[in-house]
Amino acid sequence: MKESRLFIVILLFLFSSLTVQGQASRQENYWSVGVSLNAFNYYGDLAPLPKNISSDIKFTKPNIGIEASKKLGARFSIRGAFSYGRLKGDDYESADPAKEESIGRYGRNLQFRNDIFELSAIMMYEFLPSRGRFYRRRYVSPYIFAGIAGFYHNPKGKVAEDFNGPEAGQWIALRPLNTEGQGLTRTGAGSLANDPQFGTSYAKQYSLIQATVPVGAGVKFRISDRLDLGVEIGFRILFFDHIDDVGGKHPDLRDLGSDLARAMSNRSGEPVAVISGDQRAITGNSSLGSIVNTGGINFGNGEYDIATIPGVRRLNGPGGLRGDIRGNTPADNDMYVVTGFHLNYILTTKRYPRYKRRF
Repeated sequence: MKESRLFIVILLFLFSSLTVQGQASRQENYWSVGVSLNAFNYYGDLAPLPKNISSDIKFTKPNIGIEASKKLGARFSIRGAFSYGRLKGDDYESADPAKEESIGRYGRNLQFRNDIFELSAIMMYEFLPSRGRFYRRRYVSPYIFAGIAGFYHNPKGKVAEDFNGPEAGQWIALRPLNTEGQGLTRTGAGSLANDPQFGTSYAKQYSLIQATVPVGAGVKFRISDRLDLGVEIGFRILFFDHIDDVGGKHPDLRDLGSDLARAMSNRSGEPVAVISGDQRAITGNSSLGSIVNTGGINFGNGEYDIATIPGVRRLNGPGGLRGDIRGNTPADNDMYVVTGFHLNYILTTKRYPRYKRRF
């Protein structure tokens, strides 16, 4: 009797083990493909306020992408994606000349656009596990993600209509102009030749191919057996500060190689906002005076003064900060944010009978 009971226990153990193993083997690590449609936003030196998290919603642009992902168990998935979007910023549109905290940015009068082509690989972690076949996954699944990405970019600026050259009114690449003297040799001319704040050489030129760290969170909704819709926000942490071609110090304009480079480096004296065509003026605070267009560059004392705005010292000569208007050191690195929807289709063709649970 004891032997028969032991035999029955062993059979039950083996049966339960095979059942668990069979259930485990039904954990399907399926592939899926999808598309994304997102809002694209920029955080950087041309943002409305001198804060890390400040963006002008008027410049929200679409971002589109294609992606493929693979489930790696109950909680983890990997996803590879390629996406495209355009970032944009404009001091004239974003900064309020009536506010002290943004008057410097208004006076600086820089603007840019930048097309971003990004290739990314991320790991996703779902808080609620989904086990078994693809049609047994959860209907709602919140998740977080992190990964690595590389992107190609090429910031451009629009040349003023009254510029004396064939580039007038055109969008041109800013990096070749060395707008902050990047990669150039200082001549040492002028009264700031030995100024330690200006430095002894210009910064290294930035690359058009950059790395970034995507991090974020989302919620995935199952809308059919094979379709998932995700709502997601992702931050791209950058390792450089020139996605807008702005972030360092004003160069000595005499070190730049052309009139076009000088015109695009310091635009504070332009009487017309190049994008909107509006006349520039400072209003709402009489103590700030008004923009004075001197009509040229005064090299009388080795410095230059294209535009004079009382109280905004850093616009009046080389060595002043071109990036972070308010601070005494260069601004923090730029960042961009991707917020939107991901629609994914599960590729697996396997199908197994549905078993109803009895408990």
